[in-house]
Amino acid sequence: MFRVIGILLLLTAAAGTIPAQSKNRHAQWLNGTWEGTGYQMDADETWTMRLTVKGDRYLIEYPSLKCEGRWRPLRIRSWTMRFREKITSGIEECKDNGNVVVQRLSRKQIAYRYADPGTSEVSASAILNRKK
Repeated sequence: MFRVIGILLLLTAAAGTIPAQSKNRHAQWLNGTWEGTGYQMDADETWTMRLTVKGDRYLIEYPSLKCEGRWRPLRIRSWTMRFREKITSGIEECKDNGNVVVQRLSRKQIAYRYADPGTSEVSASAILNRKK
């Protein structure tokens, strides 16, 4: 009985973590350069964006807004990834610490959804196309 409980506890603890090698394997579909036009719902505005993913580096650029940053992975699933966005340049033009969800639509397209810090309500979205 105690042996079964111990095994169940060990399996439960292990299920909550994803080894780094496994994380990279799940995220391989996102590698490359993605470009598109974002839409800001509350301001009814559009802007260009480019996401470059190489291994575990996620670099985001918003050329028409003149800001850029990086994404830190929070959750990796087979076809969906959740990030925290950290703006590193042009912070006066772009909000910092937002929540980003990227979903694979096909080999050549992903969906992008952005929520302001502290909320889960989507305030911006885009469809990005693979360029490289």
